[in-house]
This record gives sequence, C-alpha cells and structure tokens, in this order.
Amino acid sequence: METAKIVQKANAMVEHNSAEACPAELPNFCAQRHWAIFWLLIICSTVTLVGRIVTVRNYDTRGESTFFSANDRSRWCTVRSLGDEGVYAIDHVIGRDQPIHWDTIDKVQHVGTDGRMHSYSSKPTLFPTLVSYKYRIVKWLTGLSIGQNPVTVSRILLILTNAIPWAVFLWFFAKFINSVPVRDWARYYLLACAGFATFLGTFSNSLNNHVPAAICVMIALYFLSQIWRLANDRWWAFACAGLFSTFAFSFELPAAAFTCCAGLLCLIRSPWKTFTSFVPAALLVVAGMVGTNYVAHGDWRPAYAHRSDGAVFKIFAADDVEQVTETLDRLDWKALPNEFAEAATTLEIRSPRLEPDRWPGTDPAIKRWVVRDQDSANQMAISLANDSAGVFRFHRWGNWYDYPKSYWLSSNKRKSQVDQGQASRETYLFHSLFGHHGIFTLTPIWLLALAGMVSLAFGAKMAGRFTMKWLGWMAIALTVVVIGFYINQPTINRNYGGVSSCLRWVLWLAPLWLASMLPVVDWLSSSRKGQAFCLVLLVVSALSAIVSMDNPWTHPWLYDIWDWTGLPK
Repeated sequence: METAKIVQKANAMVEHNSAEACPAELPNFCAQRHWAIFWLLIICSTVTLVGRIVTVRNYDTRGESTFFSANDRSRWCTVRSLGDEGVYAIDHVIGRDQPIHWDTIDKVQHVGTDGRMHSYSSKPTLFPTLVSYKYRIVKWLTGLSIGQNPVTVSRILLILTNAIPWAVFLWFFAKFINSVPVRDWARYYLLACAGFATFLGTFSNSLNNHVPAAICVMIALYFLSQIWRLANDRWWAFACAGLFSTFAFSFELPAAAFTCCAGLLCLIRSPWKTFTSFVPAALLVVAGMVGTNYVAHGDWRPAYAHRSDGAVFKIFAADDVEQVTETLDRLDWKALPNEFAEAATTLEIRSPRLEPDRWPGTDPAIKRWVVRDQDSANQMAISLANDSAGVFRFHRWGNWYDYPKSYWLSSNKRKSQVDQGQASRETYLFHSLFGHHGIFTLTPIWLLALAGMVSLAFGAKMAGRFTMKWLGWMAIALTVVVIGFYINQPTINRNYGGVSSCLRWVLWLAPLWLASMLPVVDWLSSSRKGQAFCLVLLVVSALSAIVSMDNPWTHPWLYDIWDWTGLPK
C-alpha cells in the first residue's frame, strides 16, 4: 500500500512537470522510468541509422556503390589501399579501369619514398588508418574485399564505424542529461533532438569525419561533467577526457580548441591527475596522428597544409625585370638568364618545362610560374612580388594540390560554383548562420542552444540550485572560435563545406549545443505553449535532416530555393 502511494505521488509530480523528479522514498522508480524511454529512443534512432546504411546505394556511370562524393571516396581509397596493399598511395585505386568510380578530387600529389610522383588522399591519416584495420578483420572473417564487393564491405564498415558508435553517443548523452535535475519532458525532448533532429544522422551513411568527431566530443563532455560537477577524481575519468577530446581533434582540426578547454577544466580540478592521466592519453592520440601522417607523406604536417610554395632556396635580382617577366610569360625557358638554369640544376630538373601559374590562392600582388621536369617528379616554383625591386625567388615544391589536371586549378572550368568560394566574408557569415546553409535556418533547435549557452554562462539555475557555468562559457567560446576560423579562411576555402546538405564543419559542436539547451528547454517545458514551441523547432530540424537522408552530399533544400530569389550566394 505504501509503495502504491509513492508511485502515485511520483506520477502526480510528472503530470505537473516537476523538476523534483524522484521522491526520496523510491529512488529507483524515476531512473527506471527514464531509462525505459531513453532506450526506446536510442534503439529507434540506431535502428533507423542501420536501416539507412544497409540500403544505401549510389549509381554512377560505372556501377553501384555506397560512395557519394569526392570527400568520402578519398577516405575509402586510403582504406582500400592500406587494407589490400599496406600503402597510403592511391594511384592503383583511382585508375579508370576500376568497375566503379573510385577517383576523387580530394587528393594531393607528391614524391613518394621510391622517388616517383604518387597520389594520396588529402584527408588526415589516423581515421582511415583505423578503419583499414576494421577492413582487414572483415576481409579475414568473410573473405570479401572492398575492390570486388564494395557495397557489402563498405556497408559492414559503416555499421562498425558509424552505427554502433552512434548508439554509444546517445547512451552517453542520456547518462549526461539524466544526471541533471530538469523536468522529464526536457530530458526526453533533448534525446529526441540528438537522435533525429541533427545532420549527424544524415551523414551516418557516409564515411566522414564529422560523426566520429561528435561522438568523441560527447564522451569527453560526459567525463568532464563527472570531473567538474560530481568531483569524480578517478584517474580513468581524466584519461578518458584526454583521450576522447584529442580524438575529436584528430577528426576535426578546430576541435583542438575543445581539447585545450578540456585540459584547462581538468587542470583546475586536479593538476596532478591532469599531468599523469589526461596528458598521456592525449599524447597517445597525437602520436598516432603525427606517426601515421609521417609514414604516409614523409612529413610531419598533414597533406592539407601543403597549399603554398615551399622554402626559398635561391634569389635572383634581374637587371631588366620586364624582359625576364615577358620571357617567363612566353614560357620560353631557353631565353632566360643562366641563373634560372642553375636553380633548376640544384633541384635536379634536367628537362624543364615552364608553365604559367594556375593556382587560385596566389596573392594578386605576386606573379608566379611553375617549372616541372619532363623526365622526373622534380619541380619548383618561381615568384615575383610587385614590391621586390625585380627579385625573383625560387621555391622548393610545396603545393601538393597544384599538379597537372588538378580540380582546384583556376584553369578548371568544370569547378562548381560553391567550390570557387565566397569572396565576401559578410555574405559568407550570413549564409552560414541564417542563409541557405544557415545553422539556425536549417536546424532551428540551435536557437534554443544559443539561448541556453548565454543562460548557463550567466548562472541559469535548474531545479532552483544547479548551475553549469563552465559548460556555457566553453560552448560560447568554442562556437565563436570555430565560426570565426572558417569565416577567416581564404576565399577558395569559404565554400560552406562544398556540395553538402549543411554547414558540416560545425557538426562536431552538436553535443555541446545539445547539452546547452538544458536550461531553456527545462523552462519552456513548464507550459503547454513552451512545449509546443519546442516541438515545432524539432519538427523543422528533423525534416531538414530527413530531406537529405538519401545523400548527404547534396545542397540543402534552402539552397535550391535561394536560386529562385536571385540573391547573392
């Protein structure tokens, strides 16, 4: 009889949306109710994701595959090359004799260990290296190779890489929101947003870096909350925070700021455990990043960092600058002064071929030419600045994207409009926030996150006593840093993530934004009107994600509508 009264009391509190969710007399009652609903949402979201993976297919001119864009093909090429041949070069993978389309524009070219020019994926090396080990296990267990069975093998790898970790992501988020004293409706709403209303699910049927980055951020955020809020001083909590925050950095370069924030929070809590647990775990991932990159490219810097000319090894001051410049423009190598031949000899360029500059990232104040050896992979660049008083500089080769027939050359007339970059930073910022790729227009639940960040930062209280200022300030700082980072990229990089269904570069921030929604959603859930408003935002966000569910590598639905307006893109 007593138990029945307690249950009746708990149900009455739920009906009134009370934040005091669990009667002290029955501590396990609310936990069981919460997790019953949590598991329903987790299972539904994960099964939906698996269903999308096992039915994903793309038909191109040569056959059926699960590859949608140059972005995911670039990583798949490395996975196949490592899994089958044990090398990072992808020349043999991207050949035209393949039964399906493997070639990609997201590649670089540089000299390999054999002294010859090879093609490589431009993506960071650690992630595809890890996936290649999964591929080797799958190939050993099933006898299937991705070259002969690309659809079956890639689907298995996507389930292992995206679907199973996705369930882990939702489980950690459920544990996080269940530890915060908010109304039950707010908890269920937030988990539904995480499972169905972000573009993370949209990208789950593609081999991309955004989904694993967000998963790592969520796991690291959970352990940070344990350390910061619940005074969990166990060494493994610090180690997990360091490991997963650095893994997020390995997937997304700007996530280095998140790793720094995580380290600072841990340092404030316990300097000793930060240096003995957080730092070693972080260094383990950094070693994997740098080590695999060096094995792949023979350089400590990632491939995408090689977008400009290398070091200057010779300088020549011409007496008649106009004549030398005119000769270079005519591509008449033999008519140039002897200093040019001497520079070519230094780099063992024996049969030089002079080419005009076709790199769109060249400073307009600099004239540039390229010299390639017709018999080897040796090459160099020549530059002349307008204010250099006739000084020609000879550069060692450093731009791995500048190779014959490269997609990124300014001479390529087939380059899509979005890949040409947005010249205006103001226009780019507008479309990134409120325009055709807008964070708040495509996924309006992030309006709740924006309000929640400010509320948390200035001490918003949940259940009248609970605050998370550290989360609010960290979310604000990281949001500003990441958006600012991409807004201030060169024009060629201001492309909204290429042909993509959203501004995919900010997807890894989703766990922070979801967690930041807690105080605002809790406040709105106290009334029917507030709940209705939240549900409208959820429906619009979920629809945006579902529209592109068949192929995340398409323009957003707002982008097509923008064509009708005639306004600047």
